[in-house]
Amino acid sequence: MIDKVLLYYICIFVFRITQVFWSIAVILCAMTIEEIQQGFIKGSIDLSPLLKDPIGTTRNYGITEIVNERASNAIDGRINFTSTGKGILVQCDLTATLQLTCSRCLDTFTYTMHCNIEEEFFCSGDAAGDLATSMSGDLTAFTLPYNCSLDLGELICEYILLNLPMKLLCKPDCAGVRR
Repeated sequence: MIDKVLLYYICIFVFRITQVFWSIAVILCAMTIEEIQQGFIKGSIDLSPLLKDPIGTTRNYGITEIVNERASNAIDGRINFTSTGKGILVQCDLTATLQLTCSRCLDTFTYTMHCNIEEEFFCSGDAAGDLATSMSGDLTAFTLPYNCSLDLGELICEYILLNLPMKLLCKPDCAGVRR
């Protein structure tokens, strides 16, 4: 009888330890809002060769190939760059794992979000030779810097922050702060 009780408690202990290790692993791979707001995600790519290619030329990358190592643990997805003649069309499908604080109970929880990014970046100056475009006063357009190196980290951070829910809840029926 004692052996069965002892085995039961050992199983519970192992189960709890496993839960703790998984929680630690998720926390180490997740980003916080503060890290995102501080520009935690770094990753730039030189797009000048693509600007010289024919219209419609596409280059595909995994997000983890471009962003820094710490961010690559929390972000996954694919990114496509397409030459449009005037600039580069950036299309990205990504999943980010975030460590957030619940608005009601103030507990931390892991939140996985999905983002679709689609933006066109236009050439500035003579970086693409005769492909350079005049922006004609379009203040909403994104422009590539003169060296045609695009900082994807800033773009990804903006989209993650824009796609966060207004109320961060650990679960839909969270009861709030417990006394």
